[in-house]
Amino acid sequence: TCVVLFEYLKLAWLQLISHKLRSALTLLTITIGTASIVALSSLAQSGLSTLVRGVEELGGTRFIMVLSERPRLATRKTDHWVRGLTWDDREAIRAALPDAESLLALNHSYHVPVKAAGSAAVSVSVLATEPAYFAAYKLRPGFGRFLSENDMVDRARVAVIGDALRARLFPSGSVIGQEIQFRSERFRVVGTLAPNQKGDSINLGYDWETAVIIPLTAPGVGTQLERISLCVKRPEDGERAVRTINSVLLHRHRGVDDFQIFDFGGLLKNFYRAFAAMQFLVGAIASVALLIGGIGVMNMMLVSVRERRREIGLRKAMGATERTIRTQFLLEALLLTLIGALAGAVLGSLVAIGASQAIKLFNPAWVSVFSLESLVAAVLAAGLTGVFFGWYPAARAAQADPITCLRQD
Repeated sequence: TCVVLFEYLKLAWLQLISHKLRSALTLLTITIGTASIVALSSLAQSGLSTLVRGVEELGGTRFIMVLSERPRLATRKTDHWVRGLTWDDREAIRAALPDAESLLALNHSYHVPVKAAGSAAVSVSVLATEPAYFAAYKLRPGFGRFLSENDMVDRARVAVIGDALRARLFPSGSVIGQEIQFRSERFRVVGTLAPNQKGDSINLGYDWETAVIIPLTAPGVGTQLERISLCVKRPEDGERAVRTINSVLLHRHRGVDDFQIFDFGGLLKNFYRAFAAMQFLVGAIASVALLIGGIGVMNMMLVSVRERRREIGLRKAMGATERTIRTQFLLEALLLTLIGALAGAVLGSLVAIGASQAIKLFNPAWVSVFSLESLVAAVLAAGLTGVFFGWYPAARAAQADPITCLRQD
């Protein structure tokens, strides 16, 4: 059986290479369809994995963030009450959710000119936060120390700066104890972040490499907060915590919805559903290319059957059965589509790898994922396409009358 199958495959290969241009054009459509499935599925899975990793670093599905925003529903009340998030809101949330972990308040200012003695001003992000921020975001120390609780109590003018900012403001000499200036205030540098911090994988809006981090109680920060974040103990506690936070803040803000709550557990569920829908859409689009390729395979095999009618008649006259003829032509169609599928798998893999490397230049946190499942599915789909669209030409060849075939010039 294996010897016979090998001979069939050999004959099929010889037939394909005897019409190189026709075979190549048919292969191209199968290759494009397969490559589309592999490349798009791998990139989509990479994007989802990047997002999931960023969320997991912050607490995963237990992570909840409250952002200060303009009111959307209670706009008529804003003439009497517009406040945003405050430190007292943070304390109220702590009282309502005593089991919450990593409860942090943060105030973020964009494009703040920061300078040191003898250096030009650099536009950076300034983060006013609590000492627990560094551990919550898994930041690594470089030189000196991080912020402390004493800095919060004393309202100290101290700062921790990113390594890239250190290199720009203090290219030579020690940075610890040096002063930087912004907002007409002078801050003493007590520490730096280690170089090559992990990237901002969920786009929190700043780059730790060039950030300035100061105590939330430092002079000039103000009482407004941009966000409050926390982690619940268990993922299933997320919905209850969201309802509690919403109730507490609406009560404190007199019904003004000047905040927005993000439950990352719920968001990830939505992203997974969106990813499944996108995979279906990618499969549908790529299946169109495979369908076109299948039509091309059928057309090529019908032409091949018409051109080889004398061969079919001669083989039948020598005792070949309908099953033998059908198998021969089905193998030719299957071999054609599998070659195209394998070429598409290689092409799609190279496109996915190249695109991921290009994205990493702009987003170092990008997680490159190769979708092996999509590759296998694409190759199997191409093989089934070959069998499906090759069946009719193969059946037509098998049912051909040998006498009529032999009479053909």
